[in-house]
Amino acid sequence: MTRVAAWLAAIATLIAVPSVASTYFTVRKTCPVGGQKFKFQELGSISTWGSLPDGMPVGSGEFPIRLPQCPGNGLVMFRDFTRPEIAKLTPYVQGEVYRGQRAAGETPYYLAFHTARMLGDADAEWLLLSATWEAKNAGPAAVSRAARYNAEFVDLVKARAARATDFESIAMRARAANALRELGRFDEAESLRAAIVIAPNAGDGTENAAENREGWAKYLRNLAAPIARRDMSRVPIDMMTEDYAVYRCLEKEQAAKHDLPEPPALTEFEVRYCARPELAQAIEQARKPSADAM
Repeated sequence: MTRVAAWLAAIATLIAVPSVASTYFTVRKTCPVGGQKFKFQELGSISTWGSLPDGMPVGSGEFPIRLPQCPGNGLVMFRDFTRPEIAKLTPYVQGEVYRGQRAAGETPYYLAFHTARMLGDADAEWLLLSATWEAKNAGPAAVSRAARYNAEFVDLVKARAARATDFESIAMRARAANALRELGRFDEAESLRAAIVIAPNAGDGTENAAENREGWAKYLRNLAAPIARRDMSRVPIDMMTEDYAVYRCLEKEQAAKHDLPEPPALTEFEVRYCARPELAQAIEQARKPSADAM
């Protein structure tokens, strides 16, 4: 179990998260290329209660949501394909590039991203962002892959024109600024973060437009501090909810309680953050179940 998976599991035992679980059901899939049939555990329902700074949801199941992949040729079925698209996919999945990517161990979402680009899909970058989550979830063995995916995501986003009225553009650039932070490219991260403009009418005509404008403005404000202190971590404690902050403050205690690997020591900043009076009551409240069990 990776550290991210471990704390997502353990945090649910420490804080009051919804008592729900993801549901799955078995379906039979037919590969669009070659017609191979296979069984797949399809997601029925899932609950979320927040997200990481890189956009990966935190919830009752695994993220990114697993995609069906043909067992033989490895085609990732990230959406339905038209007949003309299937005609393009046939030589593509049998070609040297796709087979080489599979042999190199590229993640399913990364394969899906390149397939989407080959088909001319708009906003295929979101598949690449999900691929960065896959790589980061794999732990230390995939550090270089995660960095490569992050860098590729940044380059693609920078190549797109910024649109201050469009939430898709705002969100993509905000995630790219965070990716630059994770890469340790702090000056670039701050430059991109500071350049993101959220127009007063951004998202007008869409549901919860005002709430989304404030949400992204808050995200960008919160991103400034980790960039300034040159924090490359995936989960800066001050960009997360109070519940997560409490868990991180008590992570060493919880690891011992739940027989998990010992986590990295708190950084100097995290030690100071955990000592804030605002967290004291929540930390003591979180300790109570452990004390009661003794």
